Amino acid sequence: MTFWHFNVSTVGIELNETLHELLIANVINQDILNIIKMEFQVAFLSSLKKKIKDKPILKGKLLHYQNCDNVWMFFVTNPEIKNNNYSLPINLKKPLKIVAYDNKNTKNLKRGKNDFLKKKLKKNLLSK
Repeated sequence: MTFWHFNVSTVGIELNETLHELLIANVINQDILNIIKMEFQVAFLSSLKKKIKDKPILKGKLLHYQNCDNVWMFFVTNPEIKNNNYSLPINLKKPLKIVAYDNKNTKNLKRGKNDFLKKKLKKNLLSK
């Protein structure tokens, strides 16, 4: 199962709550809910690719790391985020936990692969 961290952002949480309310009110069904979530992920990823230009550097002391099922976890103490224009030290009581994984399935999220989902969504919305 793929987990996108932007789903727990403010926008992602609000979208999930709204979709859940629409599902309970029988305005949409589970298929449409899944299509909307997939389109949200595609839009969010493409927006990040277009708008993010700077690549910040994370510095700190690596406390330890783990690898389980191609999911890496890094625990960093005294983290500091550096960019071209600024340096941002972060004061945390616990180590910063970074989760990274190799996602070979991102090719499935390209626009061309979701055409059948769009047609299904239009058909379901027009039938209501």
